[in-house]
Amino acid sequence: MILSKILIKYLYIFIFLFFTNHILANTREPILLDESFFTEHNKKLKRDQFEATSPLYKKKKTYDGYYLKDIFKFKNIDILKLDVVTFEAKDGFKISIPASFINENDPFLSIRDASLAIGKNWEEVQDGGRIIDGGPYYLMWDLKKYKVPENYWAFGVVKILFQSFKETYGESIPENTSNKKIMQGFQIYQSSCSGCHSVNLVGGTLGLEMNVPKNFTEYLSKRFIISYSKSPSSYRANAKMPPQHFLSVNEINLVIAYLEAMKYNKVCNTDDSCQKLVSKK
Repeated sequence: MILSKILIKYLYIFIFLFFTNHILANTREPILLDESFFTEHNKKLKRDQFEATSPLYKKKKTYDGYYLKDIFKFKNIDILKLDVVTFEAKDGFKISIPASFINENDPFLSIRDASLAIGKNWEEVQDGGRIIDGGPYYLMWDLKKYKVPENYWAFGVVKILFQSFKETYGESIPENTSNKKIMQGFQIYQSSCSGCHSVNLVGGTLGLEMNVPKNFTEYLSKRFIISYSKSPSSYRANAKMPPQHFLSVNEINLVIAYLEAMKYNKVCNTDDSCQKLVSKK
């Protein structure tokens, strides 16, 4: 319930951005987090330690890394002049977070597990049908101070992008922005689903596209979508998708309402036309 109130708060911020010139806010060159980034800038950035119980490792650990605000300051990035900050992971996961939320909640970018021997940065864990680790970089949050959606814990981060709201969400934005139910569903989608899934080819690529050429609601029942979201492994062995325990049935229904609206606003409606758009990206 608390997270729902937080998400609704940022929904109204998004709507405000959509209807103001701030939608054309600063767009900057992305930060490419390759192996050399922190090696080259090690002496210029303040390195810290951070204690957290992450969704991936599920136990308290201490990590080496840098507060995001220090990285932005070093790169002369004014977070207050940004709309959205997007974190891309090596596996296709992509999460876009309001810049205002980042400014208020002071996240930490971990570069290694401090408990491991030198030369080994991350512990491997099994996640559904795959073996993964937190590296190369893991975005973390202080849950003792802040309430943060689980999807905002982004591991495997390799790139940070800075775009306006419209540039970030583009064709996934509903046409009817005055419909509160649809916009609530859109906001829940972008904070909880778009990291892995895309709508109109905007979003992550780890999971399935949800709108084109066929919208989920055109071949899946509401009951199935809700049931699958709550327990993917009950339907598919080694499912990559984690159970969405943090979403209520009402919140999933709002996402479904958003998807139902988007099926009338497709960027392509055949396999060939969609593949042509994919190839251009």
